[in-house]
Amino acid sequence: MDLICSIGPTVNTLEDIHRYYKAGMTIPRFNFSHVNYNKFEKLILGIKTNYPEMKILQDLQGNKLRVSKMYRTENRVNRGEKVIFCLECNYENLLRKKSLERVKVVPINYEGSLSDLNNVNIILMKDATMSFNISEHRKDYISAITERGGILRAEKGINAPGIIRKNLKLTSKDKFDINWAISKGVDIICLSYVTSSGDMIEVKEYIKKAKIKNNRCESIKVWAKIECMEGVNNFEEILKVSDGIILGRGDLKCEAPIDNIPVIQENLLLRMKKSRKPFIIATYILDSMKRSFIPSLAEIDDIYNFMKNKIDGVVLSTELTASREPIQLIEYLNKLLNKYEEKIKK
Repeated sequence: MDLICSIGPTVNTLEDIHRYYKAGMTIPRFNFSHVNYNKFEKLILGIKTNYPEMKILQDLQGNKLRVSKMYRTENRVNRGEKVIFCLECNYENLLRKKSLERVKVVPINYEGSLSDLNNVNIILMKDATMSFNISEHRKDYISAITERGGILRAEKGINAPGIIRKNLKLTSKDKFDINWAISKGVDIICLSYVTSSGDMIEVKEYIKKAKIKNNRCESIKVWAKIECMEGVNNFEEILKVSDGIILGRGDLKCEAPIDNIPVIQENLLLRMKKSRKPFIIATYILDSMKRSFIPSLAEIDDIYNFMKNKIDGVVLSTELTASREPIQLIEYLNKLLNKYEEKIKK
């Protein structure tokens, strides 16, 4: 049973890694949606030297929509306020339009076309705690009215239920990050927002080329992250060409009705029981412990049922990176996993 830990902003030294390892971490997860290349290089090389048995996971950003880094300010947006969303290529021109000078214009980092969002009626941010109802689709921007407000800032994740991703390819960022990570010796590469087997075939072919370029012959596992409805609907074909699956419940919650998530999760669990490939559950593992030292009963029940269904691992993500006591959190989950594993064996 793997306990995968996200390496967040408070993990800066090999000593920090050692504390995570002693607490129970089996695989460090490096999230390339928020990458500090200098820090990641130092930590990865340190892990390779001091913990050669430990596998290193690279989590690629994939075709995830985010507020662009071109948005160099922070603004609060309130209910009823108009917001304009656009691609990076149109951002500067829209800022110069006098008719929009009092409107907040938000550039989106996305390598597809704005027409991919023609069927989208709502835009969500921050795990759906912020929402914007779309009022108009135009050639170079989307108008929306704020339903639930909050802070707009660069790199904030965006969900657009109904977006058409079928024409998207491996992004230029992901290509750069794959080459970079292979040169440092990562063991597992996970592609986010997988929609079809074609996504996995493309990333595997690119990894083959990158391995040749970097003179690396070791085996690299390639996992698919399922976190959108296209991925759920095409799960069988994705599984066939993947070395493992991560179920990303955080983004999936924004892409599908929340009351459908337990049904989706159960269906995937049943399918994975027939497969010998690893199945990992991510996000909302111990989310309540961001604010409390005691988890919720629902979370404990969830973890016990995961163990009974013989999943292969869990990922601590934002609950870990936002925790005031990350070591205690890892230790708590590790003890819980060991306790239930022993009980289920009996």
